[in-house]
This record gives sequence, C-alpha cells and structure tokens, in this order.
Amino acid sequence: MSATRIDCDIHPAVGGTRTTLLPYLDDHWKEQVVSRAIDGLDLTSYPPNMSLSGRSDWRPVNGKPGSDLAMVQRGAFDQLGASHAICNVLYGAQAVYDPYMASAFCKAINDWIAAEWLARDSRLRASIAVPMQAPDLAIEEIERRAGDIRFVSILVLAQGESLLGRRHYWPVYRAAEKHKLPIAI
Repeated sequence: MSATRIDCDIHPAVGGTRTTLLPYLDDHWKEQVVSRAIDGLDLTSYPPNMSLSGRSDWRPVNGKPGSDLAMVQRGAFDQLGASHAICNVLYGAQAVYDPYMASAFCKAINDWIAAEWLARDSRLRASIAVPMQAPDLAIEEIERRAGDIRFVSILVLAQGESLLGRRHYWPVYRAAEKHKLPIAI
C-alpha cells in the first residue's frame, strides 16, 4: 500500500486588503477599507525576505512567497510529489482588534481562497480562517464553510490575546468536533 503525501504547509499570500480581498467584502466593509486606507495586514511573524518565510526556489521574481499559484503547484505537486496540499492563509485578519472587522476579513479570505485557488486545482484544500477573538463569530464562519469539503481544518493563530485552552474557546472546538474538522495551529 502506498502512502498519500499531503503538503499541509502551503501559505497563499494575500496581495492586500484593497487589491485582493475587496471584491469579497460586503459594501459596509468595502467602504471601511477604502475610506480608512486599510491594506497590508501581513503578520510580522514571517517577514517576506526571511529564509524561514519560504524556500528561495519557491519565491516568485515579483511578488510575495505564496503569491504565484503555478509556482506553488510546481513545488508541492511536481517537485515534492504531494497528492494534495492544504492552504493556510497567514494574513492578519485574525489579529484585527475589532471582532466584526476580523470576521469580515476572515470571510473574505475564505471566499477568496475558494474562488481563486481551490476552484482552480482539485488537489488543493484549505483551512477555514476564523476570528478567535469572537468565538460566536468564529462558529458562524465554521458553520458557513463546513459543508464545503474543500475546507478540511480550522486555522487558529498561535499568538492570540489569550491561551487557546481557555473555556471561552471551547464552543469553537465543539463546532470543529461536530464537523470533524481538526484545529490547525
């Protein structure tokens, strides 16, 4: 029996809130993003030029690591021989202080990854981005996406405002368990 190889460490790069996510936001949040000039919510944990942020041979000439779908496909599927790959979008949506804005950005990320990556390659899967600072809104997003079999886990950032074992997160974990979705940290 041969083992299936799954690359679970693919990090598609969001081009920017105003350029990439704007079409996936509702009118209220579009207006907020434009009028407040919100853009570039990249997390500082992975500076783009740091070797930890991506293999040098997977970096596009122009753009961020993870911004070129064809390059990611060549690396994960052709070069490494993976049968599937799980996309974990590490964008600062979950780190936004306002829980409603964070929720809107997480929804936009999930809609963007579904339309722009998952729809273009049946070997790709994704983790659901959720706003953990508002467990009720995180559960709403899990419920919204759980029926789409291309979403195979729930992405939770390690550096939140409180420890992930705290009781107020337990309803999120129950929702994950209900839908048989692992938590990806």
